[in-house]
Amino acid sequence: MNKKKNILPYRLISLTFPVITIILFSCSTIKEPVFNGIDDLRLNEMGVNASTLSLRLNYFNPNHSGIKLKNAEGDAWVNQALLGHFKMDTTVNIPGRSDFTLPVKLEIDMKNALKNATALLFSKEINLKINGKAKIGKGGVFINYPILYEGKQDITKLMK
Repeated sequence: MNKKKNILPYRLISLTFPVITIILFSCSTIKEPVFNGIDDLRLNEMGVNASTLSLRLNYFNPNHSGIKLKNAEGDAWVNQALLGHFKMDTTVNIPGRSDFTLPVKLEIDMKNALKNATALLFSKEINLKINGKAKIGKGGVFINYPILYEGKQDITKLMK
């Protein structure tokens, strides 16, 4: 009696292993975008306790591939004083190796705004800190990604 072996499972395994290996090794770490400044600063609402600004954050994407960014939010500080809470509720396509802009709404706590205003008047440089999170993804798969930035900023270059 001649027994025929079913070799289909072995072929699937031999084809699946290289595909999984290629996928795992092609995924590289995401490089942080480079912050280039702020523009198009506009006052939307003025209030006693809180005011709302809209602005655009300019960045450069050093990664080779593009991604989508959506639902970013977090807090911003100027010279260790809380400036306010920011939100971005639109989806932005970020092409690889290029500049991109994020439209952001910033709700300012007016109590801390006075502290920040005096710092802006008497110095040419501020310490800017941003702490938040965003959803980034590609092909319909999104992950939570931390937004962390802290550094000295020249006020004239920041508001270009």
